[in-house]
Amino acid sequence: MCNNLYLINLHIGRGTSSEMPEPLVGAYVPSFAVASDPESAARQVVSNLAGRGFEFLGIADNKIHQLDPSAWDSYVKSAWPELASAFPSQEQVQAGLVSGLLFFGPFAGYQSQRA
Repeated sequence: MCNNLYLINLHIGRGTSSEMPEPLVGAYVPSFAVASDPESAARQVVSNLAGRGFEFLGIADNKIHQLDPSAWDSYVKSAWPELASAFPSQEQVQAGLVSGLLFFGPFAGYQSQRA
């Protein structure tokens, strides 16, 4: 089975999770999963976050992006240069194509809009 690396930008709500600091009620989070197809990748990230108590609200851009694992370091340097050390290395990502891999980028939280 051939695995690929997928990026899914999720919109999540606090749900029952205690991981999200008050007064945040939701967040957008880039989610990365190794899977055989985009739907399997989406199920993995949603299941992981739901298992942690978060509420799945949707895919932020309505797209699942396939990334080139051999260009992972370049992708991280262009997307999050200040957080590069927080992400797996290109070698770890490429090894994850065989062993499986699931990880998340920075959570961009937001507070509720009160009138």
